[in-house]
Amino acid sequence: MSSSNLIRWSGLAAVVAGGLFIIVALIDLLVLGFGQNFTPSGLLFRSAVSGIAGALVVLGLVGLYAYQSEATGIPGMISVLMISVGTVMVAQGFIWLALLTDLGWILFGASCLRARVYPRISTLLIIISAVIVGVSSHLISALVVGGPGGILAYTGIGASIVLYGAIAWLGLILLAR
Repeated sequence: MSSSNLIRWSGLAAVVAGGLFIIVALIDLLVLGFGQNFTPSGLLFRSAVSGIAGALVVLGLVGLYAYQSEATGIPGMISVLMISVGTVMVAQGFIWLALLTDLGWILFGASCLRARVYPRISTLLIIISAVIVGVSSHLISALVVGGPGGILAYTGIGASIVLYGAIAWLGLILLAR
């Protein structure tokens, strides 16, 4: 299989991961909006979708980076490592490492912006939404213990929808090559 086909397949992985993470965010929004707890089957579904999306986003990220690796250089590679390690560790229960993932997406967006390979608006959406996700989720955990996070929670969920929509957009670009 040629490298261009692998990059295309990773674009598909990024699109599917973005869509699955958006579904997870919409589930979170429904639960937050209606104040209901997850049923065991709902929690299992959300966990399964989130795990699959996490694996796919790492696979997609490899292609997103490979497509522009020469232009992004070391900062791009460091961002991929930060996102990959953060995503895997969060899936293992190290929730505080979500900050590493958020910082990785900010660096990835900045390196993409500098490389000028992907559309400027998509990379700006990644940077801005990753900042908002990081700030809102960490403020929620620092300020609110045991209750809903109010406007910060809604802001974080909305920003995560934008972030994963932008990732899916980049994946579509790889698919269209």
